[in-house]
Amino acid sequence: MKKMPRFLPELGAIALLAGGLALLIPAVPAPHHPAAGAPAASAPAQDPASAAGTGVPAPVPTTVEARPSASPSSATPSPSAVPPEVPSGVAAAGDGPAGDPAIQAAFTKAHPSDLAPADADALVALGRDVWLAETTGAGRNRWPRYFSPVPGASAPYFYSGVRIQAAAAHSDGTAPGGARVDLLWVGSSPTGDYGDRRPASVTFSRASTGWEPTR
Repeated sequence: MKKMPRFLPELGAIALLAGGLALLIPAVPAPHHPAAGAPAASAPAQDPASAAGTGVPAPVPTTVEARPSASPSSATPSPSAVPPEVPSGVAAAGDGPAGDPAIQAAFTKAHPSDLAPADADALVALGRDVWLAETTGAGRNRWPRYFSPVPGASAPYFYSGVRIQAAAAHSDGTAPGGARVDLLWVGSSPTGDYGDRRPASVTFSRASTGWEPTR
């Protein structure tokens, strides 16, 4: 009968001791490597309580509220983009004495004279002067009978900025040998009422001293 080695019991005891130590040592997890292309995890938000303990105020998350942009059609134009309104009665741009020749040419074509050229020219000049005296009061002393004051009449109602734009002379069938001058004129009343191409007429009769205005 064979005898067991004397050191066999010692080897068993060592093996049992090594196994117990292996159970007591915690297992170390293997390092985790994220897959390529995977988004990195965002850092966890800081706890307000832990931030308060450090004396540093916790960051307040900010959110950007989306606002719809105004379309060009619904946007309100600025006051400077809006053109100013033209006051009523004010002459349009380009109007004035420079435009009178064109007005005269059109008026002459629409009202051809049936008088002799010399008489037509004299009557047109007289008609302009008489109407300027009528509307402005200047030069009324040239025709005292025509501008004689009427008893009970009010003070003259004069205009400012008066200008004769066109005039044409014709025979007047209401009186034998009579004539009439039709005019277009511009001016402002004392109340500021502006008028452009205002129509007017002055009648004349032939006298020994020439043409005289009549009412």
